[in-house]
Amino acid sequence: MSAAAPADRLPGRWRAVLTPVLAVSAHLREQRRLFLEVVLVVGGALVAGVGVSVLSVRAATTVAVGNPAGAPLLALGVAVVAVGSLAWTEQWLAHVLAYRVIDTVRRRVHAAIGRLAPLGLGRRRSGETVAAAMTDAEQLEWFYAHTAAQVVAGGLAALTVSAGAVAWLGPVGLVVPAGQLLVLAVPVLALPVASRQGTALRAAVADLASTVMEARAAARETVLLGRLPAVLTEVRGGTARVQRVRRGLAVRTGLEQAAVESVGAAVVLATLLLVVDRAAAGGLAPDAVPAAVALAGAGLAPALAVVAGLQRLGETSAAGARVDALLTAPGTRPADGPRDDLQGPPAERGALRVRGLRVRYPGSDRTVLDGVDLDVRPGEHVAVVGASGAGKTTLALVLARLVGADAGEVEVDGVPVAAEPGARTRERVVLVGQHAHVFRAGVRENLLAPDADDAALWRALEQARLADHVRALPDGLDTVLAELGGAWSGGERQRLGLARGLLRDPSVLLLDEPTAGLDARTEAAFLATLRQARAGRTTVVVTHRPAVVRACDRVVLLDGGRVVADGTHDSLVPGCARYREVLAAPEHPSTDEHREEVTNHG
Repeated sequence: MSAAAPADRLPGRWRAVLTPVLAVSAHLREQRRLFLEVVLVVGGALVAGVGVSVLSVRAATTVAVGNPAGAPLLALGVAVVAVGSLAWTEQWLAHVLAYRVIDTVRRRVHAAIGRLAPLGLGRRRSGETVAAAMTDAEQLEWFYAHTAAQVVAGGLAALTVSAGAVAWLGPVGLVVPAGQLLVLAVPVLALPVASRQGTALRAAVADLASTVMEARAAARETVLLGRLPAVLTEVRGGTARVQRVRRGLAVRTGLEQAAVESVGAAVVLATLLLVVDRAAAGGLAPDAVPAAVALAGAGLAPALAVVAGLQRLGETSAAGARVDALLTAPGTRPADGPRDDLQGPPAERGALRVRGLRVRYPGSDRTVLDGVDLDVRPGEHVAVVGASGAGKTTLALVLARLVGADAGEVEVDGVPVAAEPGARTRERVVLVGQHAHVFRAGVRENLLAPDADDAALWRALEQARLADHVRALPDGLDTVLAELGGAWSGGERQRLGLARGLLRDPSVLLLDEPTAGLDARTEAAFLATLRQARAGRTTVVVTHRPAVVRACDRVVLLDGGRVVADGTHDSLVPGCARYREVLAAPEHPSTDEHREEVTNHG
């Protein structure tokens, strides 16, 4: 049965709040037994706590009137030991459950991020994704490991205490369940407000986190463009929104607490009047009156545990909704194929064949790739050129199995990639992106090859012409790099990305705009590096730079998702007007030499 099915049978007020909570709980099925153990222990501790309150009053009253107090004192001792033992056990089990819950939620969230990357995350602010992985996961951990167990245990303990009160006091004991119901009615009536506040709080926190993260990522531009006052205003505004929602939440919980305390006082007073009247009529021993009143007050404790859980339900529901939206979002990555048995060197290492490739992104009516055919021979170097939106990067993402195709076939090394796991394809087809991300870690870790020895690392750095720079660092391969690259130039970061790709010794090396944003000198140096590194290796380069195009054996021109021209740069310049238009477009920076070349053939 799906998690949403039981929620569909609930009243509308509860359905909206509980559906996200139940949806996330479906991912925690393996923790059900531990959850039930926590519920039983917490319930036992609540009942034992009520017993301590009642028995302590009973023992004191018995001693005060001069009667033997052996039995009440013995029962009190057992109850005290039970409370201590169960409280310790509850802390132990609840923390074990908490760690398992947060581990499960975060692993599934990060798996979802990996499944959605790179395109499925494009419409989400980074702060929202981070909030789901961190703060929302912590909120859910606290709820499932502590709050939910208290709610269930509190309900069971409340029934147990109510049954005991009625069994001992008769009809008078009905005051206890009546009081419990009145206490529970307070958060239930406030549930719509709690739900709205919880949603507003999680949204405000995520928005503030996104603003701060974006400001940090664009710190240089923020200062250079004079946007620091505006950013500070956004941060102050976001902080004010969070505090405003928190104040409203505090006011609500304060009012709920006042109402609960009033109900508790009324229950104790009503019980006192009723048991005194019954004692006067001879229906109850006078020395039992204090214990009966204590039972009325302490009997509300299990219900108060439920109230505490319900007060957090609105915020928990909002956190669950965001996590569930991430976990259930449709991915753009293709499914793994069944074959995982390819061993030994391929018969056509570096051969690339594409037939009838069609790609349309979810939620879009535009066909990005429309029947693309492409053949690349082993060791050949091909440039893919096209206007913005022509489908160049999409083609690279499909070849790397990061985006699935609606139709068509791709073969690498003579093997259909759809027939094998995506991870295996990415061992043979490595994509080096336009901006190589630099992690806050050592150079060794940044090369992302944990199984490679130092000799292999240095070999890749030598091929990428980065070895001398790394040797000059204070700790060589173990030098910790600043987040996002810090003092490294764009060319150095690109070489790091190239070294990562070369370490994997792929059959096909994909490069997406490898020299974008580099000056002419840095570009020339990187191309010299690339010529050395690509020797004997099939290379496909997505580019608009004339120097990169001229360095390739062939040029493939994409337009409107189709291959409209295929040849050498020297043959396409005089023979293809669309090729000249694409390279001469203002969005594609060109050298003076290339402008003259295009003009002469235009």
